[in-house]
Amino acid sequence: MPENQSRSTRRRPATRKGRPTLTRELIAERALELAGREGFPSVTMRRLAEELGVTVRALYNYVDDRQEVVELATQALMAQWHLPELSAERWEESLRAYCGQMRELYRRHPRALLVGLDESIRPMAVPENRLRNTDALLGLLRGVGLTPLDAFLVHTELALKLFAFSLLIDHVADADRVAPVPQEWLDAQPEIHVPHLVEVMEADRPTPDELFDHIVGTLVLSVRARLPR
Repeated sequence: MPENQSRSTRRRPATRKGRPTLTRELIAERALELAGREGFPSVTMRRLAEELGVTVRALYNYVDDRQEVVELATQALMAQWHLPELSAERWEESLRAYCGQMRELYRRHPRALLVGLDESIRPMAVPENRLRNTDALLGLLRGVGLTPLDAFLVHTELALKLFAFSLLIDHVADADRVAPVPQEWLDAQPEIHVPHLVEVMEADRPTPDELFDHIVGTLVLSVRARLPR
């Protein structure tokens, strides 16, 4: 067999009773699921083999090393990032749809979002969607008349807010109401005088969906404030 024959042609899928056929796609999918729950540091070759019900050696029939697994999982994450139609004539509707789509993606794999902090992705392995979708949003903002600098500022504000919302609200907050601190913190130390915090905790507070709508509304206002007069 020629030495340069590809891995996909010289290796046959490994099957196990009651298990799906092992493929690079399945390895990426399971690595992304694990990273989404526990973060990329939990994605080791041994842990991944356990999740798939195979041996570590079997994994190396399909991937070269852990770095390739991380990059495949990242590409699988970005493959789920599908843009809505973006129109400068309907920029507010487009911006809200863009934010909503990103929220749905982030909610599926929240801890995987920390890949930029936990891992080092080789530049050539950066998923195409990561570049094209960012360009599409900047194009929308430029299309309504924002300067390159203002488009960058709005894009950065959007990224920070949605990233933080996913990790701090959707991932950990109570399903019904959002609170500035967990109630048990106050209950555990009733002697601490924090009247304003108590006042807010006792008042009506927004649901995660209502808070998300508020945050997207601030992004809309940010764009409006930068529109040419």
